[in-house]
Formats: sequence, structure tokens, C-alpha cells
Amino acid sequence: MSWLIPLIEHYRYLILFPIAAIEGPVVALVVGFLISLGYLSFIPAYLILVLGDIIPDSIYYYLGRFGNERALVKKYFSGEGFLAGHLQAVEKLWHHHGGKTMFFSKLAYGLSTPFLISAGLAKLPVKKFFTYALPVTFGQYLVLLTIGYFFGSSYQKFADYFTSFGLIIAGLGILIVLYLLFSRYARREIIKLEEGEEKVSL
Repeated sequence: MSWLIPLIEHYRYLILFPIAAIEGPVVALVVGFLISLGYLSFIPAYLILVLGDIIPDSIYYYLGRFGNERALVKKYFSGEGFLAGHLQAVEKLWHHHGGKTMFFSKLAYGLSTPFLISAGLAKLPVKKFFTYALPVTFGQYLVLLTIGYFFGSSYQKFADYFTSFGLIIAGLGILIVLYLLFSRYARREIIKLEEGEEKVSL
């Protein structure tokens, strides 16, 4: 976090897309904070963050749809990982609960990539994929930017008295921890959906 704020301050919109493509949710919290300080404007920052998220998501989807299926399954759906041996259940989730699967997989930190690839492996229609992905992405970044913005506005009350840069980092760190806790909730919801599908198949 100590390097992210000055980086965005210096390069502004030029740097937003590449770093959003790498770690969009965390970046959105920081960007919301910088918007509250007047370093960035909301609309261009919002659109860039959304593009930085939806374009990589599309690449993962098409990778699953047209890539080497055997290699992808071996990498993401074998071994002892969270998704090991659950590819068929995940594919059913996309076709029977596509909206919920997109919502929780996007929020479940660390699971987004394999789940998006699995949408392609499941041959989910392109139109359905974007129908699920776009509303979730727009909503997710609107919420994250708003949280960062209002947190930044609140911090300004303390900034006059405490000029420590570390206090800013600590505050943003709390937001990130809250996001990660919510991602754990999303993982649990995905497990419930999987268990429900397995019971139906039995």
C-alpha cells in the first residue's frame, strides 16, 4: 500500500488500467480515497477500473472456452485446491445459478480466475457471460469507490491533527481486511451452491 498511493498520484489515469487489471478491488479503495482528496475525477476513474476488470475477465472466459482444456483442468481443478474435483459441479452452477455464481466468484478473493475460466469450460454462452459479469462488475466498483471516497472524507477530519502517512495506510488496510472477510463469506456461499447441485445430481 505504501507504494500504491504515490504511484497513482504521479501517473494518475495512465496507471489505473494496468494496476486495476492486477488487483482491481484494492486499487478501487485507494482510488476512492484519492477522488475524495481531488486527485482524480470519479467518472473517468470508475470507467477505467471497470475496463481494467472486465477485459481480463473476458480473457479468462475465452481461455476456458478455446484454450487447452486438459491443461486448464489439470492446473485449476486437480490436486488439493479449493476447486479440486469439483469442475462438473461448477459447470452446473454456471448453467443453473449463473448470476449467483458470478456474484460470489467475483467477490471470493483468489477464486475469481479459475471460476471465470470454468465458465468458458462449461461453454456458457457469451451473451450470458457478459449479462452476468457486467452488472456485478459495475456494482462492485461503485460500492468500492464509494467506500473509499467516504472513508477518505472522514479521514480528512483527522488529517489536520495527524499528518502521519501510516495512519492513511492503516485505515485503508482495515478496508482491505473487511473486503477479504467478505470474500470468505462468498467462498462459503459457493460451497453451499456446489453442495446443493451435488445433492440434486444424486
